[in-house]
Amino acid sequence: MQLTGIDVSIYQPNIDWAKVAQSGCRFAIIKAGGSECGRFEDRTFRYNYEKARENGIKLGTYFMGGKGFASAAAGIADANYFLQIISGKVFEFPCYIDLELPTPVTRDGNTDACIAFCETVKAAGYKTGIYASDISGFKDRLDVSRLEAYDKWVARYGSEPQYVKNYQVWQYTSSGAVLGVNGRVDMNYSNTDYEGGDVEAYFFMGVDFSPVFDPDYYANRYPDLEGAFGYDHSALWTHFTTYGMWELRQASQEFNPQVYIDRYPDLRAAYGQNYPLYFWHYCYFGKNEGRTA
Repeated sequence: MQLTGIDVSIYQPNIDWAKVAQSGCRFAIIKAGGSECGRFEDRTFRYNYEKARENGIKLGTYFMGGKGFASAAAGIADANYFLQIISGKVFEFPCYIDLELPTPVTRDGNTDACIAFCETVKAAGYKTGIYASDISGFKDRLDVSRLEAYDKWVARYGSEPQYVKNYQVWQYTSSGAVLGVNGRVDMNYSNTDYEGGDVEAYFFMGVDFSPVFDPDYYANRYPDLEGAFGYDHSALWTHFTTYGMWELRQASQEFNPQVYIDRYPDLRAAYGQNYPLYFWHYCYFGKNEGRTA
């Protein structure tokens, strides 16, 4: 299973966090500030922190490093400013440095800056990590071999991260739509529940069904299920394995069973109307074969 979340900044003003919570988003990573144009605090940070916290959403935060974020000294200076902004606040998810703006030419310096930033934030008692894109960030702008000690939040659209093998949060689109947010918003999956350790897994017929089953998505998609079970993950999983697969209900954003059946005649010939086998096939074979739904 993966937790679903969003990340937001001033570009998503006036968020209705009660509606975000109702949508099934379990966490949010909110921008605290940056050094893109001199060091500053994001104008929506305090509002987002207070309202998201009031509505029970787990939080992380991030600071965007500017073009000059290319030395240990810059990393320490940005971290100290970041710590002033977040002082006294509690975060379940890490407090990240966002590495997008420094160029590949300063790759070693960028890496030094990230390490210095993370160590400074960690010394202040916070979980910490690094945000960057899979290729243009972690591959081109950073020496990822030096960053094994830090959690990674990786942006890659269209497929899971390929270059970064060990990551905790995946930003999978910048074009998400979530109740309570005006306009498009970045969407993320987390494979770690930072309060409770690894997120619970869902196994069926000996296979990890997390690609095809997200209980929050399942409840949000089907009002009858939300009405009957709320967000009780155990009850939703029982319904899915007992009835949902046979009814061809879609239980994750990633996998639409009807599309999978329609798209692959070889599977229809093999499985007919034994619908759970299509879910099983995608998890065990199809995803690795490059099949999509």
